Amino acid sequence: MKGSIPLQVLLYATLIRSLKVVSKRGSVDGCTDWSVDYLKYKVLLGEPVRIKCALFYGYIRANYTHAQSAGLSLMWYKSVGHGDFEEPITFDGIRMSKEEDSIWFRPAELQDVGHYSCVLRNSTYCMKVSMSLTVSENDTDLCYNSKMKYLEKAELSKGKDILCPGIDDYIQPGKDPEIVWYKECKPKQWRQSIVRRKDMLSIKEVREDDIGNYTCELTFGNFLVRRTTELSVTAPLTDKPPKIIFPAENKMSIMEMQLGSLVNLTCRAFFGYSGDVSPLIYWMKGEKFIEDLDESRIRESEIKTLREHLGEQEVSISLTIDALEETDLGNYTCFVENGNGRRQANVLLTKRAELMYTVELAGGLGAILLLLVFLVTLYKCYRIELMLFYRNHFGGEDVDGENKDYDAYLSYTKVEPEQWSQESREEERFALEILPDVLEKHYGYKLFIPDRDLIPTGSKFSWSNMKFCVDFSPWLCACMYSSLEIPIRYLCA
Repeated sequence: MKGSIPLQVLLYATLIRSLKVVSKRGSVDGCTDWSVDYLKYKVLLGEPVRIKCALFYGYIRANYTHAQSAGLSLMWYKSVGHGDFEEPITFDGIRMSKEEDSIWFRPAELQDVGHYSCVLRNSTYCMKVSMSLTVSENDTDLCYNSKMKYLEKAELSKGKDILCPGIDDYIQPGKDPEIVWYKECKPKQWRQSIVRRKDMLSIKEVREDDIGNYTCELTFGNFLVRRTTELSVTAPLTDKPPKIIFPAENKMSIMEMQLGSLVNLTCRAFFGYSGDVSPLIYWMKGEKFIEDLDESRIRESEIKTLREHLGEQEVSISLTIDALEETDLGNYTCFVENGNGRRQANVLLTKRAELMYTVELAGGLGAILLLLVFLVTLYKCYRIELMLFYRNHFGGEDVDGENKDYDAYLSYTKVEPEQWSQESREEERFALEILPDVLEKHYGYKLFIPDRDLIPTGSKFSWSNMKFCVDFSPWLCACMYSSLEIPIRYLCA
């Protein structure tokens, strides 16, 4: 008994020193309560699990053997939630047993979910801490529960080791564990660059198709223990600052805007993979941030992710001015930055001229040109019809033939009957029938035909006002005033 006194003193001194390292949560009935330990136990239904009393693993500098030697007892309690009523645990020694500083479940069942408190005490000393246990079933048709996966990241083209975590309690000392690896719960023929080493799956050069869920499985007695790790692959960490896509870097972009109009400036940039750091992109006017401006009409949008692949992102941010005023004109700068540097792009807002706009001027000139082309085309295609229409409705007397009795002189040489031919018959019919019928009856002109109008009547015929003569054949000739130019040409055509 005398030998145990120094040990008790040492244990108490150790416990007291440990209280200075970790601040206690509270004290109830003289028992120091460290609340719920940060280590949370999670296990799949049907798997064995060991819950260790956390007091011996971070709260006091003494192990279970020392505590027993000092006359301290370790008791276990269970509650549904922290702060709820705690009941002492009765161990059956088969499925649930107490082994030194731990509780073993072989295996865990859904009814085991809750908080387990270990209390170390004697008549004058008491300390407790709680540990949480979660028991879950596998997701449908899977070998894991998605809420109990471990998460790992790997960079493209670099090496990565995937450990089989939390299996120390299931490995016998001095023996290498026999672990089987699965991907997406299926056996896989691993490529040569992926090597299995004890409790590790080593990938020498990570590829994009290595993304997925890796499950390690080992046997513990009559039970199977599985741990699943989700591997995500990213691009290599960038060593460059972000790149602005729009507006253009290294030059001033000028925007002419009308006062009172809505202005929207959008800045787009590409960010390489920088770990878990969010992209930093923002607008400034001069030396002021947008949120520091006193104008509520000017506002900055949230950062939007347009595209993302392997951690690399294309993002955008917009600057909106509801109604542009004179004071809003000036230089606006979009900044993007990460740990490797900062870049910028400038946009200069200027006032649009209030005279005739370039678009309106071009439209007016274009309309005039189209109208001119239309009128010329109309005249070329329908020139005769237009002139005849004008003469019939708006034309007056021709001053050149003011004192004339005839509008045209038709000279026709009569052919003797024995010299008639088909051609001469058609010419005579044209001269004596067709021309008079069209020009005199239809258009109202008066022809002088010698064989018909040679009887002296005192009629005047002015040869000096003749415009030109047309020879239809060796026997037929017509001389016309200018007023008869259109009909004769029309007939000749």
